[in-house]
Amino acid sequence: MGFIETLNKFGDKISIQKTDLYKHIENVKSSIEAKGLKVKIKNEFELFQYEIIYNGLLAQNRIENTYEMFLAQHYDLLDYLNYDEKRKMFNNDIQPILKEFPHFYDSKSETEIYIPYLEPFVNKRYTNDYQLLMLKQHKDYVKNYKIQIDTPIQLYGADIYRTDFSSLQNVYEDERHLCFYFHPLRVIYIYKKDDGKLLNSVIIKDKSSQGNVSIEDVQKIAYYIETYLYQECLEFMKEKNLICEKTYKKVLKKYK
Repeated sequence: MGFIETLNKFGDKISIQKTDLYKHIENVKSSIEAKGLKVKIKNEFELFQYEIIYNGLLAQNRIENTYEMFLAQHYDLLDYLNYDEKRKMFNNDIQPILKEFPHFYDSKSETEIYIPYLEPFVNKRYTNDYQLLMLKQHKDYVKNYKIQIDTPIQLYGADIYRTDFSSLQNVYEDERHLCFYFHPLRVIYIYKKDDGKLLNSVIIKDKSSQGNVSIEDVQKIAYYIETYLYQECLEFMKEKNLICEKTYKKVLKKYK
């Protein structure tokens, strides 16, 4: 049995139902389900994916509502403006609003992404040329676009967990892996950089310990694990009261 598997055997497995994020997603699931997704959270990975989708949904709804307000406020003026003038006016209106929402720059498409379950060119329409979405073919495209729970990951990879769309914290990376941490569960998640697939998860607290962990401590633990410094990792976790003496000895004995 490997080091991570042995450490997890003695880890304190916290139910996702006890986390504030789970309760939040349950409270807003009707909004997500309006997009055609049935919200049924079976594990923490689905929880993180729903969180990303919901945060994108907030931006999409706000932009759409702002455009409706824009039309209502300027209805007597719009007939006298050309296409570019209307585009510039609305873009000015949404610039302060966009600052309120999570976003990231997708270098491949050279686009700021505010709605991570939509493709880059659709994001560009929402933020730079919303009038296009009023045309029937564009409106139908967005309306009929099928969103799956993993659509943001399929479009933008595990890097999306680095952004403010997710409550995961990036605690370590190298040329191979990205490591994210979710404090309510006291777990580090290790993703492969090349394909964004989850490689492993590590529980960093056992059932008997009451130690508090800082993000700096988690970064150090992730570093020790990723550089195979397992004994140093155990020593550090014991020092921080994240594992008790009994767990320390059992893990040390088993992984060797």
